[in-house]
Amino acid sequence: MDNSDERPDLRALYERYGHSVFRRCRYFLRTDDDARDAMHEVFLKAVTAYGDFRGQASPLTWLTRIATHYCLNVLRGRKAGWHERYAQVTHVAAQWNEPSQAQIERAELVHRLLSRLGRDEQEAAVYYFVDEMSQDEAARACDCSLPTLRKRLRRFIEVARKELKREDATLVFGEAPV
Repeated sequence: MDNSDERPDLRALYERYGHSVFRRCRYFLRTDDDARDAMHEVFLKAVTAYGDFRGQASPLTWLTRIATHYCLNVLRGRKAGWHERYAQVTHVAAQWNEPSQAQIERAELVHRLLSRLGRDEQEAAVYYFVDEMSQDEAARACDCSLPTLRKRLRRFIEVARKELKREDATLVFGEAPV
């Protein structure tokens, strides 16, 4: 049986969401070449896994989630030392509609701390602290309940407080979500 009628039009997805997926991949992987390769893999995954798309989120949210998982797996495979790449983060962040210095510093700090956490906590921290999603949006993007998201964010903040002075972590991240 041919399921091609159920698959999305790759060209339409790529034209509409390619730039956003590329930016997500570029954030994690740091180079245009690596991000481009990852973006292509994300769209291949999207087409082949379209049957898993439940329509509970927008296609952009779904593609961003695939990209996040893919890039985190690439980094895990490389055993990347994210904390050693501050200069690259600053350069990439400048390309994101010129974010504020505070946003750049927060993104770098989150990036450095991510290497000390598991995949679920990494994902929650990126959506909440880097993408600045609301807790409800981040929970949907993580495909988890709000209490589960809060637990993951608390774990991230615990790690941050151990790595930094407690006051600095509280100033940057605020109090742990309840």
